[in-house]
Amino acid sequence: MTSPTQPLVTIAVPLHKRLHFLPDVLSSIAAQDYPEIELLISDNGLNGPELRELVEEHYPRPYTFRRNEVIEEVMSRHFNQLVEAAAGKYFVLLCDDDEIAPGFVSSMVEALESDPDVGVAIPNIELTNEAGELLSPEEAAQLPYSRPELKQLPPEKFSGADFVRLWVGGKCRFKTFVTTMARTAEIEAVGGYPPMPTGDDDAVALKLSLGRKAAFCEKAVFRNRAYEASGGLAISPWVLAADIKRWLEFLDTDPVLQEYAASHPDEWPEIRRLMRHKAWGTYRHRWKGMYRERMGRLEWLRAGFALPYIPEYYRWLAGYLFKRGLSYPRRLLRAPGQGAPTSR
Repeated sequence: MTSPTQPLVTIAVPLHKRLHFLPDVLSSIAAQDYPEIELLISDNGLNGPELRELVEEHYPRPYTFRRNEVIEEVMSRHFNQLVEAAAGKYFVLLCDDDEIAPGFVSSMVEALESDPDVGVAIPNIELTNEAGELLSPEEAAQLPYSRPELKQLPPEKFSGADFVRLWVGGKCRFKTFVTTMARTAEIEAVGGYPPMPTGDDDAVALKLSLGRKAAFCEKAVFRNRAYEASGGLAISPWVLAADIKRWLEFLDTDPVLQEYAASHPDEWPEIRRLMRHKAWGTYRHRWKGMYRERMGRLEWLRAGFALPYIPEYYRWLAGYLFKRGLSYPRRLLRAPGQGAPTSR
């Protein structure tokens, strides 16, 4: 039974075929100082009995197990299955290669319980390598998405609009919103995770915070494994461009955001502009650096035109190519967004 002062927290771990990180993930959950935790393990990879055996070996408490009899190919739909199956008042999604430090759950619960107007609690983040070892500042600076100059931590609480300004404006150290904490019922009320291969966690955090508050919990540490196959770094520019197109459509069609736009006509244009800038800015950053290093020159130039028509991006792209004297075949000069297939 849960005590009135200690609401149940569901920590949901979605699994496909990657089981070798699971012992560390489970140990980090078992080490929490918060007693009322429902561990929800979800098998989306048709794994055999070894999965249950692994959980029982490394997690000494009761847990809940579910399995998809057919693999759910859309990751966000699997996440929504976990939200629907969760028994806890609060919900945490923990990927199968990440960890949480002791005190994570208790700090996040305190932030949400102390203020009903807080829609999402955001943890502090430590980056580790694939082996789970903490990265030094020098090592972290080598990552394609690293911003080592961002030393400032966010304030303890801030409005949803200020959350967007701090996040997109690069004033504070934010990296990922996959492992946050929110009320399970409120995640369901905003429609859960939208069907986007990347950015679905950003979308949920945005919808939960707008018109309300977000809280930053410095003592709640999320340990994020940073390596090639994590964080979407392995996806092609065509897939990323298609995903950004879905994100832009989401900003203009999602019912929760449209309701906010109608009730906050002065704030919404700025928020929309910032979120669009974040999307194409992410693509620009990867195209200039990571993709240029990985691709041949002509393919890389084609990838520069893979985004849908975003005036700010294409103005930047024209200036970037002109200043560097880069040329490209005329066959690439199609309508923006049509220079290459959107997926491979």
